[in-house]
Amino acid sequence: MNNLIKATRKGDRARFGSEKAHSIALTPLACVICSLLATAPAVVFAETQAAAAHGGFDIEMLRQRGIDPKLAEYFREAAKFTEGVRLVSLVVNGVKLGRVDARFDSQGRLIFNDNLLAKARLRVPASKFVLGGEGEGEGEGDPRYDFVGAYPQTEVTLRPNQEEIFLVVPQEALLGDAPEAGHFSRGGTAGILNYDLLGMRSSFDGGSQDYLSASTEVGFNMGDWIVRSRQMYTRDQDSTRFDQLYTYAQRTLPEYKAVVQGGEININSPVFAGAPITGFQFVPETALLNDSSTGAVVDGIAQSQATVEVRQAGVLVYTTLVPEGPFSLTGIPLLNTGTDLDVTVRETDGGERRFVVPAASFRTTVRTQPGYSFALGKVRDLSDGDGKEPLLATVAGAKNLGAGLTGVAGAMLTEEYQSVGGGADVALRRDTSLSVRNLYANASEEGMTGTQFSVSVGTRLTEKLSTSVSATQQTPGYRELSDTLLDELDGDPFRGRLQRQYTASLGWSDAMLGGFNLSYSTSRSFDDYASNRLTGSWGRSFRHATVTASVETSMGGSGNGADEGDAVYLSVSVPFGSRSVRAYTSRRGDTLRTGVALTDVVNEQVSYRVAAERTDDGGRSGGSNYGSANLSLLPRYAAVDLGYARSGTSTTYNGRISGGVVAHKDGVTLSPYQLQDTFGIVDVGDVSGVKISTPSGPVWTDGAGQAVLPQLHAYRNSRIEVQTASLPRNVDLRNGYQSIEAGRGSVSHLAFDVIQARRVLVTAVDDGNQPLPMGSSVLDTGNNFITSVLDNGTVFLSDADPKQVLKVSLPDDKTCTLTIDFPEESDDEAFYDEAPAVCRA
Repeated sequence: MNNLIKATRKGDRARFGSEKAHSIALTPLACVICSLLATAPAVVFAETQAAAAHGGFDIEMLRQRGIDPKLAEYFREAAKFTEGVRLVSLVVNGVKLGRVDARFDSQGRLIFNDNLLAKARLRVPASKFVLGGEGEGEGEGDPRYDFVGAYPQTEVTLRPNQEEIFLVVPQEALLGDAPEAGHFSRGGTAGILNYDLLGMRSSFDGGSQDYLSASTEVGFNMGDWIVRSRQMYTRDQDSTRFDQLYTYAQRTLPEYKAVVQGGEININSPVFAGAPITGFQFVPETALLNDSSTGAVVDGIAQSQATVEVRQAGVLVYTTLVPEGPFSLTGIPLLNTGTDLDVTVRETDGGERRFVVPAASFRTTVRTQPGYSFALGKVRDLSDGDGKEPLLATVAGAKNLGAGLTGVAGAMLTEEYQSVGGGADVALRRDTSLSVRNLYANASEEGMTGTQFSVSVGTRLTEKLSTSVSATQQTPGYRELSDTLLDELDGDPFRGRLQRQYTASLGWSDAMLGGFNLSYSTSRSFDDYASNRLTGSWGRSFRHATVTASVETSMGGSGNGADEGDAVYLSVSVPFGSRSVRAYTSRRGDTLRTGVALTDVVNEQVSYRVAAERTDDGGRSGGSNYGSANLSLLPRYAAVDLGYARSGTSTTYNGRISGGVVAHKDGVTLSPYQLQDTFGIVDVGDVSGVKISTPSGPVWTDGAGQAVLPQLHAYRNSRIEVQTASLPRNVDLRNGYQSIEAGRGSVSHLAFDVIQARRVLVTAVDDGNQPLPMGSSVLDTGNNFITSVLDNGTVFLSDADPKQVLKVSLPDDKTCTLTIDFPEESDDEAFYDEAPAVCRA
């Protein structure tokens, strides 16, 4: 310890400070051991243990070695903690669960209370194992339990020298991973605003083009109710559009593992394509089963920095900017999982291309969860026209039938349209899943009936090879609900309906040869309109570079971008620390692009990218040069992206800002990320600029010491951790880590106890100006042990109070009062202050 203090004096404070959250609160035994290590050879332990075997410690030996004999009696039987609450590390069955405030009785035994059981994720024993309260009088305070009596196989190992509790418990004592087994938090009230603003301006010969989109979501959480309203506004030159996507309220009913939802909603059904309605529905809570994603993935290649728009059922559900080269978009907020996605890629030069992502491909990665759903409401018209809005009712169910088989069935009913369907999801083996759906529809007003059949299969053939395929076919008379909502039908518009649609994908990876992915889709309508699309990619990381290649082709379809030509892309990326340089070349049709780009991640809040490119269009215009620069900022309370591009006579500027705002009981707090349906607020005293790790990424406290936890996993464990290196040097935390299981719709408030610590390294002498004896105990007025005197009279106080009276128990059974000459001003940048002291009898 003395060497550590000396090293710190010489300037090694940064390293020492980074460990402060785990090293300052020394237990009494830890201090004793520090003293032993400083002076006593190993033989002392042997002699002391030999004496203990005969009923006690060798008191004279302890005196000679500078150890206060008053501590010997307490530690005679075994290593243990002193009475009271201690901040210690908790390990259960070998798994580290962070720091916890553990309570110990007068004999140093661990008390199993509700706080410890919750942190350790242990079951609460039966009522007959309740021992009473934690207060002096039995039955007072929080209950404590005879956990070892309830689970006799439990082993409790106390490690005071490591500030650690090591528990080994039987499996039946552990709370399972099932969400219903957890003590999830509930309640809380807060209002939210999510925003995502994107603007772009392109100037070129003959004019300019402006594009603006604004996506907003407003709402609040109250009593586990979630209320949300989402809007999408777009303006493209003189054309503007505003879509009110939804306004709804929902609440999870944990006892039924279900969600009730009402308002402007989209039907969530395992059988039918979701329809927008104004009404209510009752659906399974997937987070209380096995949460799954939508499975929608949009892959493509951008020839330049481009805007990608994703529409479903004619509604713009997602838009983003992508750099030149291959892109893959996931996490798209779908209206439903049964309607195809229409994707538009808009280049900076004004060029556009479109393609479709079939809905059947979603189910190759998603398995239907068991449960029942019901919806009733009036259909909403999201188109520009005046479509029909009939009353609609749907019912559907999914049930586990055993042996990896889930059966699904359902019915949809309006006055002029009826449909029934069913299917199954089958786990054929561990890595193979099959999904089958068959629908029958009757459009009574037209007198048309038909069927639609779809099947999808996904499998991992080997550890390196996986594949998936899907197919959809329908008869000429088959109609979707949306087809029957049109007021006027000119000619036979249903000739353009898809007759069949197929997709296939293949993925292969090898440590030597790299990873390869291939995806193919084809469709044909009843009027022989064909669309084919193939995308492929390969990547391999070498010692000093990463090489990737991609291809995209329409493969001779009769429309839908077939005349745009094939696209190929090749890049080589070389990292240089935080920077990377990428050289690339791409060809689409007769146009060849070759360029180089530099990307640099300056820190967690700043990154940038610059690129230069040469374009050759086959000699038609002599080619052109292209340059771009992008800056990404995360200024703690918002996410900002700025871009500039120049190509020949065309110049493009773009900017994007996104984030969230939360109004809660303690004020208004900003977030650099958008708020999800389950979130929280964390408080770190009044300390600003503290970095906190969350499931969504790092956040920083504002001037009030608060930050937003933008997403907490519903009914799952979420880990929240303060990065102690970001704390001021004069600030400590009792615990820098917390975990929480939040119920859907709850607003959790987490507080980290801040200790405005004044650390002082005291050099103490007695009345005769001699250093205090090493090993002497430093006590408070209540005779509670604080720390021990190290060599040369050195005393380290982790939280010194100038008003506190301290005394020192000397080896000769005498005591003296410690008078410390504190400096007038504390240095906040130093890990500790230094002060002289005199201990007077």
